[in-house]
Order: sequence, then C-alpha cells, then structure tokens
Amino acid sequence: MTMMTMTTMPTMKSTSSARVNDGRVNGRVNGAVVVARRGGGARARGVETATRAVTDVDEATFDAEVVGAGKPVLVDFWASWCGPCKLISKIVDKAEKEYGDAIKVVKVECDANPTLVEKYSVYGLPTLIMFKDGAEVEGSKNEGAISYDKLKAWVETHSGVPPP
Repeated sequence: MTMMTMTTMPTMKSTSSARVNDGRVNGRVNGAVVVARRGGGARARGVETATRAVTDVDEATFDAEVVGAGKPVLVDFWASWCGPCKLISKIVDKAEKEYGDAIKVVKVECDANPTLVEKYSVYGLPTLIMFKDGAEVEGSKNEGAISYDKLKAWVETHSGVPPP
C-alpha cells in the first residue's frame, strides 16, 4: 500500500494547481504550497527553509502592492510567450532574494493586465520600471533583457539602494 503525506506552507498567491514530479505532488491549494511525497516520509518545509518569492500583482492589487509599498519597488512586466522575459526571470528572482527588504520586487503578467500595460506605456517586453514614494521613477523604464550586473547598477541608479 502506498502512503502519501503532505506538508503545507503559506504563500502570496492562491491557485489550485499541482504537478507530479519524481513521485512528489507539488502545487498550491488555497494559498498554500503543497509538497507531498509518495511512500511516506514527508519532506519538512518550514518557514525558515522557505525561499522568498516575487509577488505577482494585477490591476486589482497594483496600487496596494506597488504604490503603497513604502519602499522602492522593481516592477517586471512580462508575458509567458516572451523569450527575453524568460531569460531575465531568474535574474529578477535573484535580485529579490539578494536585496531582501531593501526593495520590493513584483511581476505583472501583461496579457492579463492590459490597463496597467497602457497606463505605464509598456511597448516592449520585458519591461522593468522602478517605483519610489508611490510613483514611477522618471527615466527608470528599461525595455529588453538585462544582465544581473546591469540590473544592480540600474536598481542603485533609480532607487538609491546600493547593490548587495
């Protein structure tokens, strides 16, 4: 008889998808990450071992998460079909982890949020925009892929936060 155990961990985004990989079922259910391992012996995933995650925002949450953040916010406008967006995704994730609480990093999926795309004149993807004190930092819009070293210089220039 196969036994399955589950461990959950709170996350920012609520979905109800799961995938099976190497005998484990991984996914999100009602806002919690679910990691189940077949054959017993659940792998412990406590908050202390959790990695930070970039927040996904949409038209309904943008003002609260970005404009009202109270610290500089790097916004990554992206699309699932965009090759360069996939290239910088790991770079943006790395920045979120390394800058810690000094800046906030969020992602906006363009196809699902046309009002934000129009409001911030996002014409090319990926587009990075820095927000500070509740407003877009003038001249901070960066269209196209960027290296991590250039991203760190861009963040310092437009947020005033030094590189980690």
